[in-house]
Amino acid sequence: MVRLTTGCVQSVVATATYEKLGTFLHLAHEEGLISNTSIHAGIRAPVIRAKGDIRNDLRCGFEIIKARDIDRIGVNGIIQKLMERVGDTKVYISVDIDVLDPAFAPATGTAEVGGWTSRELLSILDGLKGLRVVGADVVEVAPIYDNPGETTVLAAAEIAHSLVTLMVQTPVQS
Repeated sequence: MVRLTTGCVQSVVATATYEKLGTFLHLAHEEGLISNTSIHAGIRAPVIRAKGDIRNDLRCGFEIIKARDIDRIGVNGIIQKLMERVGDTKVYISVDIDVLDPAFAPATGTAEVGGWTSRELLSILDGLKGLRVVGADVVEVAPIYDNPGETTVLAAAEIAHSLVTLMVQTPVQS
């Protein structure tokens, strides 16, 4: 799984039930539903338990690419890390719109400054040509929070187009 988002996999709080606070990725790991080729990219949100949350991501089989890594390794470096991590496995790509900086996608419930530009994200997605994408989604778009120019909705539509293009370019046989 490739997950482009601002935050890590959240573990289940000891006093809470899975249904209330455990995220879908933590639960999927616990149930053995995701392989050890998963990766988060665009991470920049503050974590409540820094060591614990990062450890939990690693325990759940996720590598992490921080949003600021793009400053050091560039778009091509991000693409290379994503491609190396998932290899030739079948992959699901989940794009949380909050991977983008709020200047480019303000209409999300979890805006965090310091995200990627829409151009950077689209270039990363275009660079994933050849991945065996079996499914994808774009989540966390909240049109009610968008500006009059609807920049978030426009970005989400273009991201969805890029994801569908990846699936069409490299059809996955069952």
